[in-house]
Amino acid sequence: MLTGIIASLLGAIGQAFNYAVTKDCQIKYGISGFNLLAATFIYMALLLTVPLVVMGYWRYFETEHILYLIRTNVPFLLAQYFMFCALRVSDASIVSPLLALKIPVLCFISLLIWGQSLSVQQYAAVALIIGVAVWFSALSGRIRPKALIFVVLSTTCYVLSDIGITSMAKTIPVSSGIEQVLITTCINYVAAGLFFVPFCPLRHIKPVDLLHVSLPSLTWIASATLCVVGFNLSGLVSGTILQSLRGVFGVVITFIFYRDEIMGSLSRGTFFTKVALSVAMVLFVVLFYL
Repeated sequence: MLTGIIASLLGAIGQAFNYAVTKDCQIKYGISGFNLLAATFIYMALLLTVPLVVMGYWRYFETEHILYLIRTNVPFLLAQYFMFCALRVSDASIVSPLLALKIPVLCFISLLIWGQSLSVQQYAAVALIIGVAVWFSALSGRIRPKALIFVVLSTTCYVLSDIGITSMAKTIPVSSGIEQVLITTCINYVAAGLFFVPFCPLRHIKPVDLLHVSLPSLTWIASATLCVVGFNLSGLVSGTILQSLRGVFGVVITFIFYRDEIMGSLSRGTFFTKVALSVAMVLFVVLFYL
């Protein structure tokens, strides 16, 4: 359990760092949207082919895993699509905090499918975490109903994808929960990368683009692996709760990378309100585990 919690926390930090370096990549090289996603997945596939072959992880692939790969990647791609739709009609600073809506979606699915319920204190912590996320979003502006619908659809698909890859990890016949995830990560991202290869000539994705997305790809692999380790060892709900802290880490990392830009665009009062909300988010996450 403790290992899973630590992995989830490190995964949340990695996700926040990934957002920062991805933004830097978009600004520096002008890669965005589908091309950024495709180039990142192809780079990850090339990188993870090494342990897949050298460590012999390919031997664990079974035909039944094709269904798990579909259950993982189709919802993920839909989640990305709905998120792009939300960002087209709203701003990233408004939309991003609302990814915390994954928590009530997962709680509902857990109760409906697996009959897993939380304590009153844990439900209260979840409600407070969502309240902070909504407040965080509102500081940047009011979200349009259409954008909110897209966010709900996106978070639902992200949850389904998380369930898919965690379920696949549990089918890998090794004793270590961490190794289950390492094997699953290699198989999943190599398969997903192969899916994007035919789009290279159609979208004019060049080899140099793969070099440009190296840092976003590396941080993606690290954070995704750590998050799935958290899901596998401490449970989906626990891992998702801790993932909500990525917004807190994002405030810190974004301030480090874009301090001058932030202080120029935000009032001092708004910035310190976000810091206070970040502290509150940490306290409510702690409340969930008490």
